[in-house]
Parts: sequence; structure tokens; C-alpha cells
Amino acid sequence: MKFRQRTYLQITIWCAAALVGVTAVLYARLIGVAQDFYFSLVHAYPYWVALGTPALFVAATLVVEKYGPDAKGSGIPQVLEVIDHAHDGDHDDPPWRSSLVSIRTAVVKTISSVLGILGGASIGREGPTVQIAASIFAWSGRVTRKFLPHADFQSFLTAGAAAGVAAAFNAPLAGITFAIEEITEGLLGQFREMIMLAVILSGIVTMALSGNYLYFGHPSMLSSSAALIPETLILGVVGGLFGGLFARLLAYPELMHLPSQGWKKALLCGILCSGVGLLSGGATAGSGYEITRSFLENSSLEKWPLFFGLEKFFTTVLSYLSGMAGGIFSPCLSIGAGLGFSVAKLCQFANFKVCALLGMVAFFSGVIQAPLTAVIIIMEMTDEHILIIPFMVAAFLARRIGQQFMPIPLYRFLADKNRKG
Repeated sequence: MKFRQRTYLQITIWCAAALVGVTAVLYARLIGVAQDFYFSLVHAYPYWVALGTPALFVAATLVVEKYGPDAKGSGIPQVLEVIDHAHDGDHDDPPWRSSLVSIRTAVVKTISSVLGILGGASIGREGPTVQIAASIFAWSGRVTRKFLPHADFQSFLTAGAAAGVAAAFNAPLAGITFAIEEITEGLLGQFREMIMLAVILSGIVTMALSGNYLYFGHPSMLSSSAALIPETLILGVVGGLFGGLFARLLAYPELMHLPSQGWKKALLCGILCSGVGLLSGGATAGSGYEITRSFLENSSLEKWPLFFGLEKFFTTVLSYLSGMAGGIFSPCLSIGAGLGFSVAKLCQFANFKVCALLGMVAFFSGVIQAPLTAVIIIMEMTDEHILIIPFMVAAFLARRIGQQFMPIPLYRFLADKNRKG
């Protein structure tokens, strides 16, 4: 590739990445405003939820059905599908024309997810951010192809999806890892588990012999993570069981016996979610970030709602299956934290905050089956690098258990299902 062409390509990618960053911030703020408005309504008029939630569930679903069917759900399976399409090189139906990553789909995604948040749906913005980011990169790729017809469109989409994860979580390393683990599905390939197991075992032996230490030291060293073996194993199993069940329910919606007609299904899901919302005081709405962070910053678990994890599990499944646009990334982290807090409360573990983080890693890994991404996301968001070995043990264990429910990773399964269907 000539120097001028390479320079033009790099400038295009830089501009697209910058646009993704701006769009992700604006989208996050829009979702935040909608979430705050919902909570203000819940606190001022608690029983408004009984009417408003079902109506907005239906509205969010009908917007998708009428104006952009490809905006349904998380958005990550759609991105995987179009990347596979680009890899196949079908010239009769080129991927850069796909509605899966069109600007129209991105707009519908935004509108539907905001309506869902206003209705108290248990959805996140991270998956939609990935599809929106991929749509921006796809548009940039379409423009680039006019001048560089041999530009790799698959690389544009992969870069866009990774940029979306990094921007959504403010976690750049997680974006890179997600691209390796989930989107390209296999730069590590069949050796991924072997690599993880080798790292875990060598790390455990090193810690047993030398204790926790950083190569150049650390001014505020925490206690040894070797003492976390019971918490790590219990939450690895719990996260894997619930994560695998969660993934299977999303992969096979017929297990929930919901109506087949779109608006009826959305209405029923809205009614059920509104009931749980009333019982929980609205705590199960949105991503679950607020309640999770408040207890991570709290000094006691005394007031922790014991069944929050299960309630959030239930409402997230229903919100996703309703047919609206909305992601599961951050709700999964909240469910995992809820399970961790509840296990700590039931087992009377003193380090309940660590249990919450282990629950996040384990449940996320059990659902998505991307253990490295789970570990890196939590480490980047919490700066708890000292817990890397317990995190990896919990993630590895949860993934193995989750595979018993879903042999194929959830996003890959949904992408293949959409492609065939």
C-alpha cells in the first residue's frame, strides 16, 4: 500500500475512533438522564411503574419491529454476524451494505434503549454501544472504499467493536481482549484454556512460595489473596451455574413460554418486570450500577437486599427477551455482584466487597464465556490487580460450568442463529 493510501486509511480510523468516543459519551449521558428520570418517578409516584413500565416496554419493542429489526437485543451478535459475512467475501451481498451496522439501525438502537430505560427495563448500554460503534466504523469503511477499494472491511468492523467496548467501560485493555476472545474468536483458539490454566497454576505456586508482591513494590499492600480460596471456589461455581442458566434462557427463549406476537410478549415482560420493580423499589431497573456501587462503598452488608441478584437475573432475562434494544454487559456485572454480596451475607464472609467482585467475574464469564475479558474489565474498573489469581480461578471455573448449559458461547450462538434464521 502506498504511503499516501496508508496515511489516508490511518486518518480515517483515527477520526472514526474519535467519533466513537464522542458518541459513546453522549449516549451514556442520555441513558443516565433517562435512568435518573425513571428513579425520580419511582420515588415520587411508586405505582406509576405498574402502568408506565408495560407501556414503554411495548413502545420500545414496536420501534424496533417497525423501523429497525436489526437493532433488537444487545447488538454484539449482529456485529459478529456481519464480521463473519465480511470474512466470507460474498460479493453479491457485500457486508458494507448490511443493515446490521447501518446508521439507521444505530439511531433505532438508541431510541429503543432509551425508551426501555425510561420504562425501568433491566438493560445496559455497553452492547448497544458496540453496535453503534461498529456502525460508525462501517460508515467510515464505506467512505474509504471509494478511494481504497482493497481496504479490509472486516478489520474496520472489528476495530469498531473493540473501540465500542473500550469507550463503554472506559477500559481500553478490555476492548482489545474482547476483540481477541469474542470477535475474532480465536487468536488464542484451542490454546486459550491451556494458557489460562498454566497462568493460574504458576501464579498459585508463586504466591504460595513468595506471597503477594509487586516487582517494584507498592505503598499500600493488601492481605494475601491465598486466604480467598473458599470465596473464590464457591463464587466460581455459583457464577457458572447461574451464568450458564442465564445464557441458555437467552439462547432458547421458548423455555420461558412467552407469547409469540411481539407486542403481547413485550406487554407480558413489562408487567412482570413492573411487579418485580415495585417489590424492589425500582432497584432492578437499568444497569444496576447505582445499587452495586453504593454497597461497594458501604462498610456493612446489613441492609443488603438478599434476593437482589435473583430479581435482577429475572428482570434482565425478561427485558432482553421482550424484543427491545438493550445490552446485558452491565446487568450481568450487577447480577454477579448481587450473588457475591448474598453469598457473603449467607456465609458470613468478612471480605464481602471482594466477594462482589468475584461474583462479577464469575457470572460474566459463565454467561459470555470470555474469561480474560471478564478479569480485565473488573481489574480496569476497580484497580484491584492484586486479585488477578482469584479472578482467573473464578472465571475459569465459571466458564467450564457455564459450558455445560451452553456449549457454544452465547454471542456466537445468537450470531449463527440470526444468520441461519
